[in-house]
Amino acid sequence: MYKLLLLFSFIFVSQCIYGQTITGTVYDDKTIVPGVIVKNLRTKITTIADDEGRFIVDARAQDSISFYVFTHLEKTIVLKDGVDYKNFVVELTRKVNQLDEVIIKKEAKFEFEKKEFADTFENQVKTHQELYPEQYEFNSNPNANLNFVNIGKRLWKLITKEKRKIPPFVPIKLEEYIGLFKEDKTINDRFLIETVKIPLEFKPLFIDFCISKNVDSELLKEKNKFLLIEEFINLGKEFSEMLETDVND
Repeated sequence: MYKLLLLFSFIFVSQCIYGQTITGTVYDDKTIVPGVIVKNLRTKITTIADDEGRFIVDARAQDSISFYVFTHLEKTIVLKDGVDYKNFVVELTRKVNQLDEVIIKKEAKFEFEKKEFADTFENQVKTHQELYPEQYEFNSNPNANLNFVNIGKRLWKLITKEKRKIPPFVPIKLEEYIGLFKEDKTINDRFLIETVKIPLEFKPLFIDFCISKNVDSELLKEKNKFLLIEEFINLGKEFSEMLETDVND
């Protein structure tokens, strides 16, 4: 009996001192969460949860393990003595975009009345024409007095010209990113690895990063393909710098 207790004590102390391999799965209130950065804050060792939300990391009792991804709130778990952390579940909380309450003061705006302007302008031209008829006669001399009728017509066209409608801003969605990397001949996994310099295992995390940057969906149009490629390259550099900083901390 004494030997058995001694053996159990040895195993317990060994786990506390030498640690164990921690395995588990990351979820939120709806589904699994892939691409989560799992970091042992004592050893600085970092790993990434796979597409099924599973992760493996070495740790020991009293170590702090952090779980971080852009779309969720960061969570830190302190490992307790004598607990076997095998296949345990980590639940993260989704981030909710909260807008600060803003009190907007309604200001009076000047509204341009086309008809009123047209009537006033026409009357002014008629009055000017009666006072200075010579200025409204055709003259081939380029240095002659200006033709106010032609000027008025051009000015009226500029004022009444409809402004070009700007399409509303719509960011690229998750399913659009997934479909793009799956179907596009240029922007695919090879492009991600060789051009953007993002390892394939970081793909889910990089897509989450792109979503957080609200990339304009107008770039998905074929005519904007080169702009989209340039955007991915710039985002890849920013993502790599951020990841390198996080790992070194």
